[in-house]
Amino acid sequence: MTTISVQANGGCEARVEALHAEFGAVLAARIIEAEAVDFLWDARVKERYLGQHFDVCFEAEDDEAELSRIAILSFLDGRWHAGTCLVDGEGRAADLLWNESFSDRAEAEAAFGCAS
Repeated sequence: MTTISVQANGGCEARVEALHAEFGAVLAARIIEAEAVDFLWDARVKERYLGQHFDVCFEAEDDEAELSRIAILSFLDGRWHAGTCLVDGEGRAADLLWNESFSDRAEAEAAFGCAS
């Protein structure tokens, strides 16, 4: 398990505030929802490796990418989030498998702990 400095999250919160200022709350929420994997990955305060992801598609072998499943605990836009991301070998989030939002950190920590 890795704990990430809460100060590192400051850049993500600044981007969220800028979206709210530029586009208003409704449109900012839609942008954040559409780009949730990137925002939640950047806003994470904890992560835990869950194992390698095996894709069940029948793609050509040269297109095959190694992905890891990573549980994340994030604080974004005033709410706590627990979820699971697929992350590539370069440390970039590729997909969000699931995400739950909580007002209480303890509830989010419990969901993070149950992620598999």
